[in-house]
Amino acid sequence: MRYTRALFMEMDRLGLFGDDRVELIEGDIYVMAPMGEDHALPIEHLNRLLVRSLPEAFSLRCQLPLAAEDDSQPQPDFTILPAKRRKQAETPTDALLVIEIADSSLAFDLKRKSAVYARAAVPEYWVIDVKKKVLVVHRSPARAGYRSVKRLSDLSAVGSSAVEGLVLDLRDIFLKR
Repeated sequence: MRYTRALFMEMDRLGLFGDDRVELIEGDIYVMAPMGEDHALPIEHLNRLLVRSLPEAFSLRCQLPLAAEDDSQPQPDFTILPAKRRKQAETPTDALLVIEIADSSLAFDLKRKSAVYARAAVPEYWVIDVKKKVLVVHRSPARAGYRSVKRLSDLSAVGSSAVEGLVLDLRDIFLKR
């Protein structure tokens, strides 16, 4: 069965997912894997970095839903949106930059989620590969996917083309071994 966002939200309201963290991707419901420190620590460090670095014209959401399509409601690690006060409890649709921290989810984030974000016209999508300590930057969305995909290993000054003024040093967000 293919699920819609409306049905997915009703199922959540009824408590059918219990305490599981779930997301809806292309009509399928996925239970998100438990978060290990390889994933959690970069989220903690990147959250602090984004809060300090993000210009006032933008708003930051961490691990909250994004209404991407009628059959997709992912919960990206980070979503950056224009800073506007929403008056109702609505799931935002106007992401400028989505960031996923990828450990066990790398292939899924680079394929299925990339396709969802491109169709939703998210201008920029970053996937941080915690194992290889690289950043995969997706830009120029189209219905068929992102037209530009670049793999960056120099993380000392990563700038966003969608979020004016955002430049981050991502070298220190990873778990030290």
